[in-house]
Amino acid sequence: MVAILAFAALAIDVGQIRMQKRQMQSAVDAAALAGALELTACGSTTDCTAMTTAAKQAVLENGLTVATPLTQCTGAASGLTLWVNNGPCELGSASADPNYGNSKYVEAELSTPVDTIFAGLVGFRNMTITVRAEASGTQPNYCVIATADSASSTQGITLQGGSTGGIDAPNCGIYDDDSNSSVALVDNSGTVTSQKFMVVGGKQNSGATITPAPTTNASALADPLSYLSTDGDAPSAGSCTSQSSLPGNGAILTPATFCSGIVLSPGVGVTLSAGTYYIEGGLTVDTGANLTGTSGVALYVASGSVNFNSGSTVKLSAPTTGALAGIAIWQAASDTSAINLDAASTSEYNGAIYAPTAELTLNSASNAAACSLVDVGSLMLDSGATFSIGTDCSSFSSSKAFGAGSTAIVE
Repeated sequence: MVAILAFAALAIDVGQIRMQKRQMQSAVDAAALAGALELTACGSTTDCTAMTTAAKQAVLENGLTVATPLTQCTGAASGLTLWVNNGPCELGSASADPNYGNSKYVEAELSTPVDTIFAGLVGFRNMTITVRAEASGTQPNYCVIATADSASSTQGITLQGGSTGGIDAPNCGIYDDDSNSSVALVDNSGTVTSQKFMVVGGKQNSGATITPAPTTNASALADPLSYLSTDGDAPSAGSCTSQSSLPGNGAILTPATFCSGIVLSPGVGVTLSAGTYYIEGGLTVDTGANLTGTSGVALYVASGSVNFNSGSTVKLSAPTTGALAGIAIWQAASDTSAINLDAASTSEYNGAIYAPTAELTLNSASNAAACSLVDVGSLMLDSGATFSIGTDCSSFSSSKAFGAGSTAIVE
């Protein structure tokens, strides 16, 4: 009977420990995934606040409360303790963990002492439970997207860049989401480089140089910026501003509702102060004019076309916080007017260009911005310079537009 009671007591303790370990494993898996989702937000900063906060919240949502997480396998445990390590360090070497020190992975570890019930009678009063998990994260896959929702276009993407026109997106992908057309992609000429080029419909011709070759008949892609409309983030028109729609050279405009559009005449240089500009009647930057809004500017075009003409210089950088974080130009879905980018090679579009029902024409346009996303109804690559897409989007860490892509548990 004594032996039976001893084994029964052992079973109770082991069962309690196994139950708590299962709960902790679920929590640490969630913490690793939550941390990996913030990899893009952290940029080059390991274990940034966004990552550790997300991991701590994931543990809390799994029924466990921890103090501020420790990082990179440093610090002493005190009660229930969470470590968030980017890259992994717990196993001590690359031979023990192939992801050791790799900043593309996030390791989460939970440790806590557990008091026994009956094992203490034979000297085992407590023991420590430690669980760990690793997750990897991927940045958003696509930075040039044609939703093929334009009333005036039958193709998603048309390439006729000639010998000097191209799109350079080596660190991200291009998606032609024209599911209703057998010629969704017309590749007459030009040079396109990307990580991958997906086409929902079919393609016509093979005159362009596309690396890698497009994949046709792909599945449809959900619009990554559709949250702007569903979340009700569209700005509302205010009273018409008294600021001139034809500003003079050296003018500094402030956020307002421009009911007659904005036109920069040749040779005029204008600066935009930080904030959101509601524009009716379009925006034109004429040849030789300069438009600068690099302190956090969002342009919402409710009606009219956007034209950045040849020889002009446009430098825009989107807000880094708020509902329009990461959005540089947003043309309303009700506005199907074309967007024409033909500005000089020093132009910068730092943030997203979103025009879900309009055609964007790239004609002799370049882009020197660190981070860009093009999400339009259709895209026309015309002759001219190469339009480059940068993917260093760490400055837009709070933007849904540039949030991390998918994550997966790897250990």
